[in-house]
Amino acid sequence: MILFLTLIYLAFLAILVKFKIVRFNLFWKLSPLLWMLMLTVVLFIPMQWGAPSGAVNVYRTVVEIVPNVSGEVIEVNAKGSKPISKGDVLFRLDPQPFQIEVDRLLAAVKEAEQTAKMLPAGLASANAKVAQAEAEIVAAKQQAASLETALVAAKASVAKSEAQLELARSENERAQKLLSGNATSKEDAATKERNVELALASVAASEAARKTAQLAMESTIDGVNTGVIEAQERLTVSQAEKQKAELALASTINGENTQVAQLRAQLATAQFNLAQTTVVAPSDGFVIGMTLRPGQRVAAFPVRTWMAFVDSSSAQIAVGVDQNRLRHVKPGQKADVVLELFPGRTFSATVDRIAYITPQGQLQPAGTVAAAPSSSQKTMPFGVVLTLDDAGPDIDIHELPGGATGTAAIYTDSVKATHLIRRVMIRMETFMNYIMPS
Repeated sequence: MILFLTLIYLAFLAILVKFKIVRFNLFWKLSPLLWMLMLTVVLFIPMQWGAPSGAVNVYRTVVEIVPNVSGEVIEVNAKGSKPISKGDVLFRLDPQPFQIEVDRLLAAVKEAEQTAKMLPAGLASANAKVAQAEAEIVAAKQQAASLETALVAAKASVAKSEAQLELARSENERAQKLLSGNATSKEDAATKERNVELALASVAASEAARKTAQLAMESTIDGVNTGVIEAQERLTVSQAEKQKAELALASTINGENTQVAQLRAQLATAQFNLAQTTVVAPSDGFVIGMTLRPGQRVAAFPVRTWMAFVDSSSAQIAVGVDQNRLRHVKPGQKADVVLELFPGRTFSATVDRIAYITPQGQLQPAGTVAAAPSSSQKTMPFGVVLTLDDAGPDIDIHELPGGATGTAAIYTDSVKATHLIRRVMIRMETFMNYIMPS
């Protein structure tokens, strides 16, 4: 631009010399150099911060398509670089394993619901068992109380049997003496002898009954009859079953049995996973780098991307501004943008925001010490994000190709006299893109 203005000055000076308006002396011979120096100091140096410019790049958001579930691809519907609407199917995974899990949990929910319906009956049964165990304790205590009476009766029976044995023996001895003197018959003597045997058997039976009563009487633990203890243990078990039944019946969430609620949650997760076997487009856009094919197994692993999806409405323009020219740039200021993709067109834009960080200023978590700044490092520009105004009916500014390059100029509130020169330079560049793109 300095050269262009100097050529204009030289043409104007030549006209003045030709018409002898000025004399072509040493001063006028050196005036072009003075003109260039004046332009540089007064106009072009201040223009670097009054209307800074820089390289422009169009960025597009690329969504990494990673399914929420793992499986085998059975269908690929997306076509590379073809327009896709939001919600269109990109690809499908084999749903059979997920359908099986849904069916299993549906059955489990039904079973749990039936079990929950039987919980009141289970509590009633547990209450009945507790009542029965309490009755058995009462009966065991009564039986324990009657053991002493039974032992006394058994001892009396033994004494009675022993007395009958003595009587039978006496009668048998008398019968044997009478038989030896032929004073009685053999049948009568045999009868007396059998009476002794019967008495012996009765004594043995009475003694066994006494021992049984004695053992029952002595069967205690810490002074408590074992029958009562066994009945108490059965009561404890019945009470535990009753408490378990009460807890099971009372275990609810929002009026629903917790087991049923848990299985319903698992079923909802399984149904969600089944739905995720169909992967759809997150927005309007297109797929780039399409290599996915049926038969390939994909995993829900965010480190590995299975498809790159470009959002159609995500075009963003950023211009790089050198750090020494950034101090007067603020959001809301106007800007001009020219793109090599559209030669001869100048787009109006507005500063949206400034990214106050560069790769040099990023501290990443690592096991090494970050390098200290050095004077030899190259200064990197800051990114200034621009919002394009309406570009006309023939261009959708939201669908500008990612990677499109050009130049942008920002018109700050400082040194406004330089804005006109910058506007001319920007428009010169956009027409130069017809014949000599950068």
